[in-house]
Order: sequence, then C-alpha cells, then structure tokens
Amino acid sequence: MIVFLLRHGMTSRAETDMDRSLTQDGIAALQEVVGRRVDDLANLNKVFTGPLGRIRQTAEIAAEVAGYKGEVSDLQSLNKLSRGQEITASLQDIDMNAGDLLLVSHESSLCNLMMWLAGEDILMPNSSLSAIETQAWGRSDGKLLWQESPNSREIKRAINFADQF
Repeated sequence: MIVFLLRHGMTSRAETDMDRSLTQDGIAALQEVVGRRVDDLANLNKVFTGPLGRIRQTAEIAAEVAGYKGEVSDLQSLNKLSRGQEITASLQDIDMNAGDLLLVSHESSLCNLMMWLAGEDILMPNSSLSAIETQAWGRSDGKLLWQESPNSREIKRAINFADQF
C-alpha cells in the first residue's frame, strides 16, 4: 500500500486558528502539486482529513484533482500534534490490500507519522505531498518513495534544514 501524506495549503490570516482557510495562491499550489502526481494517486481507496476547516478544504480539493469518487472522512487522530503511533492506531482496521490512502493534516502530525512509519525526519512545506510504501503500521516498516512540493521535487530532510534557505 502507498500512504500519501498531504500538508494543507497556504492559509489566510483570521481572528482564530479555526477560521483560517486556504488562499487563492494556496489553492493553486495545491492543485498543481496534486496534479503533477495524479497518476500516482489513481489507486486511492480512502481519503482522511484532520478536524480543521483548512485541512478538510485541502482534502476535498486534492480528492477532486485526483479524481477520487469516494467519501472524504474525518479522522480525529490527524490533529495538530498527533504522534505517529496514535495515527496508525486509528488506522488498524484499514485493509492494506484494498488500495492506497491519502492522509491530510498539519506538518507536525504528518512529520511525526513520517518518522514513525519510515524513520525519515523531513520538512513538509505547505501543499507538500509525500508517498510512503508500507505493508504494516509498525515503526520503520515503511519506505519514503518521494516528496513533491510547490517549488521542489527533492525530499527536504531536516538534517539539511540550513540548506533549505
């Protein structure tokens, strides 16, 4: 199975964090990134989104661009500070042979999940999409295949953080 991780698009300012939504530039960047990988997303079986509006907005746009016809489902464990093992625990009932997953959330929870599944410490700019191949939800059972972001196709490893600027 391929597990795709997608960080929400660029957001606007708002009075509260709950009220933030994607900007027009954020929507355009998201559509471009997902559009570049539409063939990779052809086998999506489930799309899960975190609880905030901008996360759901991102998931719905990605699902539309990818041609996904199923439901976009809420997954409470995809909140801002979730740990990888918390997220994977909530996915234990997923049939890993039924198709690929798209998980949409914040950078912090997605990076935690990436570290848990693939042992990779990476950065995920807004609208970044990463792919992990895995056959189990255990620690370091997966392999990072690629990362796509609005400005790069290179994996942005945290150890090279200073090189990103």
